[in-house]
Amino acid sequence: MTSYTKRFLALSIAFALSGCSQQLGAPSVVIAPDGDAPDHDEPFVEGTIPSGFAEAVAQETVPLEILLAISKAETNFQMVTGESEFEGQAVAYGLMGLRGENIELAAELSGQDVELVKTDRTANVLAAAALLAEWAFEAGIDQDDVNAWAPVVARYSGIVDDDDALAEYVHYEVYEAIQEGVALEGFDLKSEDVSPDYPLPSRHGNRTGDSSAIWSPSPNHSSRGSASPEFVIIHTCEGSYSGCWSWLRNSSAGVSAHYVVNSTGSEVRHLVDEDRKAWHISADYSCSRNSSQECQLNGVAMNSYSIGIEHAGYGSQTSWNSGLISRSAELTCGITQRHGIPRDQYHIVGHGQLQPWNRSDPGAAWPWTSYLSQVNAACGSNGGSSGGSSGGSSGGSSGGSSGGSSGGSSGGSSGGTSGGTSTPGATQIVIDSNNSANNPATHFIEVSGDWWSSANVSGYYNTGYWVAATGSISDPARFKFQGSGCYQVEAWWTSGSDRPSSATYIGWNSDDSEVGRQTVSQKVNGGQWNTLGHWEFGSGWNTVALSRWTAAGTYVVADAVRLTPSTQCN
Repeated sequence: MTSYTKRFLALSIAFALSGCSQQLGAPSVVIAPDGDAPDHDEPFVEGTIPSGFAEAVAQETVPLEILLAISKAETNFQMVTGESEFEGQAVAYGLMGLRGENIELAAELSGQDVELVKTDRTANVLAAAALLAEWAFEAGIDQDDVNAWAPVVARYSGIVDDDDALAEYVHYEVYEAIQEGVALEGFDLKSEDVSPDYPLPSRHGNRTGDSSAIWSPSPNHSSRGSASPEFVIIHTCEGSYSGCWSWLRNSSAGVSAHYVVNSTGSEVRHLVDEDRKAWHISADYSCSRNSSQECQLNGVAMNSYSIGIEHAGYGSQTSWNSGLISRSAELTCGITQRHGIPRDQYHIVGHGQLQPWNRSDPGAAWPWTSYLSQVNAACGSNGGSSGGSSGGSSGGSSGGSSGGSSGGSSGGSSGGTSGGTSTPGATQIVIDSNNSANNPATHFIEVSGDWWSSANVSGYYNTGYWVAATGSISDPARFKFQGSGCYQVEAWWTSGSDRPSSATYIGWNSDDSEVGRQTVSQKVNGGQWNTLGHWEFGSGWNTVALSRWTAAGTYVVADAVRLTPSTQCN
């Protein structure tokens, strides 16, 4: 971003904010290219800059690209409250993944309360921007040059004693996001050719186990003795990808894992050979925490009998990229095939399930049912994929209220035209956009990596919603549930002028036969339940799909679906 573009952007934001109150979370502004602006090669932004980032750019000298790319690398734009996955790891907070001494310093530099910085999105971004600006000043860099920020980006990573990991974080996490561009709800940062002022990393060849993983050996391992792997343990890094695998191969860390999957599933690091014991779980086995399975192993160290997979991200995040889930499932399939491990919920388990006193990963939003199904599908089998280990899963279908909406499994205003009679006393199902409010054994949502988690528009159900750009695209959001019979089907969305006037919901049986469809306008009737119809579903896993296939230029919202047993089907 040139000094002209940055001045134009900052002045536009400052002008828009000048009429607003001084409270945090002031509205972001629409920036569009000016037809009279001088020609230049770098990108511009279109749409409304997300809350927090607009205010930060107006107050600090940090380029918008840098702030957005760091947030993508650290938290994938999710407000997180981390936990310590490794001994001594400081907890991360907010959109920017601020942690440890940095969050204290960032709060001080931005003149804000530490607790507010931890919990408020705007305060969190403002604090991170103040910290980055301070470091840039100390480094004496040209702050108008995006590429010159690379050493500051490296410092923000928190990676120590690993030059390759620092280079990977700079080139392949932060600056790659700038190179590819950033698309969020109602906002588009165009792709930008960048060449960060930082040495390139080296890449090593593969070794054993999963042949497509990058070999980054850790010294932190030991012999299994006579033991052989009988479990796959699912972990979350509680941080960025490069920060995770670099610490796991640091000799002073005293911890490791066999594999680390990045946030999109596009890359896997292999750290410890599968026939060696990685140090990834500090728990002895107890079958009381695993449905009384494999009780003969009670009291043995889990590291001796397991293979650990870390995943970039946080147990507190509300959703997982479908690419990460798919790639991890393929990885787990290979592990189970190589070691004869049963592919079920008793042998593919969460860290938090087996070490519940101080761990909860992979968290409530990990889609266990879908994950185990994908593991079995990757292996060409379908056994043992029902249910799933909790790993900290809350289960249940209660929503809670947020953004002005009524939650709960039977809550919310009826909205729209109900047009039917529910079966008295029958079980109602609410499938939320946040899988932590769902029960993965009975209902959950699936979206691809091209859907974004958002809470930008008020009136959402529970904690937020998924959103995606419309177009000639076959990529629906899938609300999945176990059940059969006649249901009154309702949907909840947030309305806005940038919503499609024709968004189509389609009901599918488990055999992929269509049972009903309804096209609605999401420009209106937001913040309430809207009836789609009364559809008859067969037994098994059924789906209410929300299509993206409509006129381009709008954003379709997958928020929640409610199914109430009914007597009104034909």
